[in-house]
Amino acid sequence: MLRSLKSMNLVFFILSAAILLTIGLAWVLYPLEIHWLGIQSRTGFSASVIMKNVNVLMNYLTNPLQWVLKMPQFPSSKNGLHHFEAVKYLFHLVTVVFLVTLPGFIQFMRTVVKKGYLNVYRNLFFWMMVFPILFAALAVFIGFDQFFTLFHQVLFAGDTTWLFDPRVDSIILALPEDYFMHAFLIFFVLYEGICAVSYTHLTLPTKA
Repeated sequence: MLRSLKSMNLVFFILSAAILLTIGLAWVLYPLEIHWLGIQSRTGFSASVIMKNVNVLMNYLTNPLQWVLKMPQFPSSKNGLHHFEAVKYLFHLVTVVFLVTLPGFIQFMRTVVKKGYLNVYRNLFFWMMVFPILFAALAVFIGFDQFFTLFHQVLFAGDTTWLFDPRVDSIILALPEDYFMHAFLIFFVLYEGICAVSYTHLTLPTKA
């Protein structure tokens, strides 16, 4: 029972940590995306103006004290604001999961890793690596656009406000599908990297 609780805590900690790192990196790397994806030509705004508005959006999504979204050059419709609010709640939920599982992870490091018992969790790390690979294979098989749609239909079941109309929610022009594909790739590399390192190195028996 205790081992199952430790395993569950570990899974949620690594998952939430990888998601938060992805959010941070996607934000930090966005200036590069502006040039890579030609977002200036898509929106008709300069890189600095686009970045200013995206910073407003990301601050709203990640800051628990910010509950009003008003992007200067990208006004939002009622549906757009509703979707961003839903995303904000999800971001905060991930943060809460991370903070709740952090003490358990620290304890795991002290009682399992440092004492050389991590090999017991070898199968767990193996399956933690396999499942995302299966999802990645699905994305490749059906195409990222279909996978992206399916992802939203599952995550926001019964809610279609994620289908932005650029005529009333022009911020979507600054957040093309390729940008989200890059974010998924960042998450995949981070998550798989954490699990792979744990599986191939940390699970090795410690020397006396």
